[in-house]
Amino acid sequence: MTLPIATLGLWLLLGIQEPEPGPTAPAPTAKTLLERFARLDKDQRSTVVRNMEKRLLREDDDILQRIQSRERGEAAYPLRTPPSWYEPRDYAPVATARTVVAPSSEAHRAATRQIKPFEFLPDLHCAIVYDWNAGKAARTGTSLDDAQRFANYVHGYPPGTDHAIAQVLEALDTDPLQRRLGSFFEHLYADRDGRVFAGVTLFDAWNSGIQVEMPDTDAIAYARLVLDTQSFVAPIPADRRRERLYARTKEGFASHREYRTLRLAAAAAFVAAEPRIDPIYEPLVKRSHWLWQKCEYQPKLLAERFAKTPDRTTLLLEVDAAITTQTDIIDSTRQSLRTMAEFLRALADNELGRANG
Repeated sequence: MTLPIATLGLWLLLGIQEPEPGPTAPAPTAKTLLERFARLDKDQRSTVVRNMEKRLLREDDDILQRIQSRERGEAAYPLRTPPSWYEPRDYAPVATARTVVAPSSEAHRAATRQIKPFEFLPDLHCAIVYDWNAGKAARTGTSLDDAQRFANYVHGYPPGTDHAIAQVLEALDTDPLQRRLGSFFEHLYADRDGRVFAGVTLFDAWNSGIQVEMPDTDAIAYARLVLDTQSFVAPIPADRRRERLYARTKEGFASHREYRTLRLAAAAAFVAAEPRIDPIYEPLVKRSHWLWQKCEYQPKLLAERFAKTPDRTTLLLEVDAAITTQTDIIDSTRQSLRTMAEFLRALADNELGRANG
């Protein structure tokens, strides 16, 4: 049997002899590998994960090294900002006091049924994340266990992937106005009755497309913290000034969503060929693969490229004009990332076999 070059390379990297001629067995899927892993006892699972990680440290593949080299001790990161919301006492003392509504409550479910979190690599377990509130890569405070680490590997994410993504986002999130917007929209969503919905950020609420309430507390916080004006006090009269403030907030969100989603797509493209991201923004991933190649996979250089053309529409037009004659760069980049993911699954398959899994 003649194996495809990429597949043969995986066998050779793993030190496994090319199989004898015969029916071609399908490559193991992540689901199959996870099921086999779950059947092992605790010590066997730990051995599989440790052996995989030791082997990966010895590999000189450029992509593996680029991602793994980003891993640092968790203590090197600040703790992620706890969930927070704007308090009436700070911005609108006459407004209704706020109380947090638990996600398990019927009131929470009824009010947030149409609000979905932005989809970004849902199959990646993270101990390190990007904190849009603080503008820093941060630790969650919980380390990944063996099952979570193994799941990352079979989904194509090598060790250090969560570190790499958080560090890339930190390097790319440098615009002062967008930093203020990022912090504002990372606060929790609240309604005019003072209910704060745990786990639901203003970003996700505004991104949902539904009618979003804008209590005076949040409106005045936006005016002070983003627009840098002290000219609004509660209660805000229902006049043209209030409507202009609401319009400015909508404009600010639209601007920040363009900014944030471009950077999320770029971070996802740094580690995966076809990352799971909100389908609306999947076309940004292909452009990001091209940009990373052109920027030598250096986050600082990509940040400079974004700063050079801050308007996303203009940037994408420039990229699209360039890639029409350079699709081979994108194809090569994506294939290299696919091969890395295949290698991780082949390595998992091999280690499970050694553990009688």
